[in-house]
Amino acid sequence: MIWRWFWREWRSPSLLIVWFSLTLAVACVLALGNVSDRMEQGLNQQSRDFIAADRVLTASRPVPVAWLQQAEKERLSVSRQLSFMTMAYANDIPLLASVKAVDTNYPLYGALETSPENIKPQLGTVLVAPRLLALLNSKVGDMLEVGDATLRIAGEIIQEPDSGFNPFQTAPRVLINYADIDKTGAVQPGSRLTYRYLFAGEEDNLNQFGEFITPQLQADQRWFGMEQSGTAVGKSLQRAQNFLLLSAILTLLLSVAAVAVSMSHYCRSRHNLIAVLKTLGAGRHSLRKLIIGQWLSVLTLAAVVGCTMGLLFEKGLMVLLAPILPRALPPAGIWPWFWSLGALLFISLIIGLRPYKQLLVTRPLKVLREDTVSNIWPLKIYLPIVLGIVLLLLAILVGFNPMWWGALLGILVLSLVLGALGWCSLLLLRRITLKSLALRLAVNRLLRQPWVTTSQLSAFSFSFMLLALLFMLRGELLDRWQQQLPPGSPNYFVMNMTKEQLPELKQFFVEHDINPGEFYPIIRVRLTQINQQEATKLVKEDDPGSEAVNRELNLTWLAADKDSPNLVTKGNWPPKVGEVSIDQGLAERLGITIGDRLTFSGDTQVFDATISSFRRVDWESLKPNFYFIFPEGALDNLPQTFLTSFRYQQEGPALVQLNRQFPTLSLLDIGSILKQISTVFQQVGRALETMVALVIVCGVLLLLAQVQVGMRQRRQELVVYRTLGAGKRLLRNTLWSEFALLGLAAGITAAIGAEVSLWWLQYKVFDFPWQPNVLMWVTLPLICAALLSLCGGWLGISLLKGQALYRRYQE
Repeated sequence: MIWRWFWREWRSPSLLIVWFSLTLAVACVLALGNVSDRMEQGLNQQSRDFIAADRVLTASRPVPVAWLQQAEKERLSVSRQLSFMTMAYANDIPLLASVKAVDTNYPLYGALETSPENIKPQLGTVLVAPRLLALLNSKVGDMLEVGDATLRIAGEIIQEPDSGFNPFQTAPRVLINYADIDKTGAVQPGSRLTYRYLFAGEEDNLNQFGEFITPQLQADQRWFGMEQSGTAVGKSLQRAQNFLLLSAILTLLLSVAAVAVSMSHYCRSRHNLIAVLKTLGAGRHSLRKLIIGQWLSVLTLAAVVGCTMGLLFEKGLMVLLAPILPRALPPAGIWPWFWSLGALLFISLIIGLRPYKQLLVTRPLKVLREDTVSNIWPLKIYLPIVLGIVLLLLAILVGFNPMWWGALLGILVLSLVLGALGWCSLLLLRRITLKSLALRLAVNRLLRQPWVTTSQLSAFSFSFMLLALLFMLRGELLDRWQQQLPPGSPNYFVMNMTKEQLPELKQFFVEHDINPGEFYPIIRVRLTQINQQEATKLVKEDDPGSEAVNRELNLTWLAADKDSPNLVTKGNWPPKVGEVSIDQGLAERLGITIGDRLTFSGDTQVFDATISSFRRVDWESLKPNFYFIFPEGALDNLPQTFLTSFRYQQEGPALVQLNRQFPTLSLLDIGSILKQISTVFQQVGRALETMVALVIVCGVLLLLAQVQVGMRQRRQELVVYRTLGAGKRLLRNTLWSEFALLGLAAGITAAIGAEVSLWWLQYKVFDFPWQPNVLMWVTLPLICAALLSLCGGWLGISLLKGQALYRRYQE
């Protein structure tokens, strides 16, 4: 009997909405939970593989031999690496490559996946990324010139355990043997080099070795494990986890709202049925068994279908999020299944308990008197309890992080603002004389239910605004940014030039009619002190301005007769002996001002400088820019290379000849970087759009649930209209107009929100004049109106299909 009643009741739209909302909640939590769990396991269970060691020591120059000898005494395994950028070319095609020299011990943990399998770079050979072979039209067995060295390609790199995932890395990887470093000629004074020493062993031995070297670490040296690595892998996974968690919370909240509205309506519509059954002799036990059995049937079906959808959704997410995730992640554990099924039970208990309890205690007298109500668990008590439970569970899920709660509060406030704007747009329609009777009836109906209409507008305006914003960000802002670049902006950077190469290089540019920019000397140092206080203690790793104190900086100098390359906003230009000019934005992030004293540590000396001026640096100009500029001669005692930029529209023999004549130079193609950034934005944008689409689906369910609640009132209104002589055509047009106006108001409000957001991004982030998107203002309201008409209009039209349907909605 339970299953017969369940299949009979299955045709009820309210119960269908309940089932689909629960199914979507299970699918969402399972899919996002699996992806998040795989990321967390990738960080926790395979942390050593991500850095290929237990501990890592990084430096910009070789560490003392005594340190490595001490590591051997502590019975630690050691592997050495050196990373640098240089030009590689084959078949007369040059290419900037990211070279990593490794010894035979590499990797200490994890696996270096290659093709053919299990090979390492031997003396005179090289392993390369497949992309490099494609770009250079080469194959395994060919010769590759890396700087001054000519090496044989022994195989392809499929995956490095410590690749330090970076979606914007444009230079393909090249692995060479550590003994071939000198042959490349790429290691010059002032070159950008990164030495990495990998250590593996027992925890006690690692700690003892750490205690030995920590007091001796210099400004450019860092000793860390996976927890302190701050690698791009960890940061990428953390950002992705945060976004997925926020999406899951929004989806769950909307699903809970949809279930609450539709479940309450369904139970109210069945009060008369339960009253009839009681008058026919049905006992309390039988009715409880019938109601609980039906509810368990809905939950079982939602669990089965939701888990299936969740697994499929997980696979789709992994494909869409591939650009921001590492190549290999471990399988998910069992916890996401508990979370998803737990969410199903939690929603069913806090939402369904009161309506089903009211249904169970329905009085038989209700058959005779419609106003007979069994009021249990008053809402003024029940709702605060439910709200408190939801907030407590959210606190357990996301913690008491102010950023999370600020984001949720911001979303709520923004949704209310958008809903209020949509409500104002409907109020404006009342002041306009509408000739169509259907439109006037639709406007009046929407305005008679302010809270319902505002909640619908809030949910849909926010969802459509996010979707429009993501579509715009995926490509248009990047295209506008490229269009806003000044004419003649450089598209190539030349780096790692030595002072001895400058005359010959300048002559080369003259011969090939290339007009380079300023030749800037580059010195690599660290900012170690601010006003005699240690910089790393004043500015933590996640604080604004940390990029200036937690890594090496490129300093330069200009002659006194040279104008400033940037607008000087405060202070005096040029800097004098013992002074330095600083980027205004960095100064604001660090909280320093003119007159403050900075201490820098280089390879051979430590020196101080007093801030004398602020400059507004245009980082989007694609010209060489620097945080700090010193006076001429201030950095002469430090190893230095030179950097310049130029514009070259062709891909002719000049670039090939440049790399052959100067093999140790690094030539950076800015155009290829912009193309790759655009590609990554588009791929990630698709994943974000999928998540927003999920939120929109939940919003649609909420709309359908609210429509179902109003069906009884709509039926009564239509009966009155028919009694007064209104035709079916007028009533049908009224229903369609109501949902179209709701969608139109939501679309206009979403367009306002998206345009304001785009203006802020263009003005604050991209720093170019605002340009309104006319196409969005036209298409977004129309799409919203069409979508809501299709989703909600058909439910209202069914009211006009005859007395049988009238009776069904009355039930």
